[in-house]
Amino acid sequence: MSNLHIPPAPISAQAMADLLCTVTIVCRGMQTNGKPFWAYMAVKPSMAEAFKEAREKGGFNLDEFGTIIEWGEGEQIPAEVEARMIRDHGIDPDYENKLIQALEEKRKGNA
Repeated sequence: MSNLHIPPAPISAQAMADLLCTVTIVCRGMQTNGKPFWAYMAVKPSMAEAFKEAREKGGFNLDEFGTIIEWGEGEQIPAEVEARMIRDHGIDPDYENKLIQALEEKRKGNA
């Protein structure tokens, strides 16, 4: 009897990206009880666009878009939480501003 070897189906680039990485973001919003909150979330690349659209529309469940690493009530993230996120997860609190600035500089260079 011969052995039949069936190779696994090829994996897409998007599926590979989801396996290898997540994007860690800070999400701020209002809970259903009207109280403000903040949350550090790990979002898979394949969910980034859906998450962005949900944020723009409002009224969604964070658990549907990624893993909540840490969250709390209030407008400000406590200093000890931010320090722990920097230390344990390599978070750059100013990453979003740096990214926006880099994109603006790139656009100016291509204009």
